[in-house]
Amino acid sequence: MLDILIILLFSTNQMQTRNKGLILSLIGVLILSPDSLLIRLVNLDDFSLIFYRSALPVFTIFLFLLYIYKSNLLKSFLLIGKIGILYAILYAITHVCFVYSIQNTSVANTLVLIAAAPIFAAIFSVFLLKEIPDFFTWVIIFIALLGMIIIGWGSYTTSGIYGDLMALIVALGMGFSMVLVRLYKDTDLVPACLLGCIIAALFALPFDINFNLNSFQILLLLLMCLIILPIPFMILTIAPKYAPAHEVALIFLMESVLGTAWVWFVIKEVPPFNTVVGGIVLLIAISIFILKTTRDKN
Repeated sequence: MLDILIILLFSTNQMQTRNKGLILSLIGVLILSPDSLLIRLVNLDDFSLIFYRSALPVFTIFLFLLYIYKSNLLKSFLLIGKIGILYAILYAITHVCFVYSIQNTSVANTLVLIAAAPIFAAIFSVFLLKEIPDFFTWVIIFIALLGMIIIGWGSYTTSGIYGDLMALIVALGMGFSMVLVRLYKDTDLVPACLLGCIIAALFALPFDINFNLNSFQILLLLLMCLIILPIPFMILTIAPKYAPAHEVALIFLMESVLGTAWVWFVIKEVPPFNTVVGGIVLLIAISIFILKTTRDKN
């Protein structure tokens, strides 16, 4: 997997820049899709989840940076500047709020409310990047928003409202983060991911962390925190350098459907009918966007 990502990142002549960003995003969302299922299966409290999901990915990100920078590893952290610190803080906030959300509302609601990310990314892009999405992209974003409303319908008057609000904060943070990556595309912000993990881990550390784990929980945490979580978020930090932020966010919306499907099929957390309908709307809209975008560019 690492070799494939390295080839995609540095093969300047093999494919068009925009398609490279979209393909990276697609790989990232496919890797990330079982994440919500593993959170359910590992069965830990909020702060323990935040701690492990923040501390363990440090090793994967560190190894990636060491592979890329070698003797210049320390310099890569110094070069992120104030923007890197801001990105690290946003990274930590989104990780913490994601755990709060998925522990306090349904997986489907969490993932689909995060579907607001491309809407926020498109809005931020207009004001910060002067990148105005074309009419077709706005239509796809509107359909995604419609799917999000359909899926979330009915939860806003229930006890899941706290989890839903946390998911919207994640969407806002992700949208702004992707625009930052595009705005400062000459700055490598992957080291900021590592700093963000450390910030989130330190946030959770003072609380009662569960260190009494069984072998099944350890296996799930290693799979989740060393592979499924860090690789997609490094991709999310890199892909907007190649493709517009709102387009990368649209690709990542596929997790809303794929993640819900994993939970549905494996642990039988059956989504309500409106979630299924909204998920189908989202999946169709994103599939049309991917097909049309890659066809037009080729």
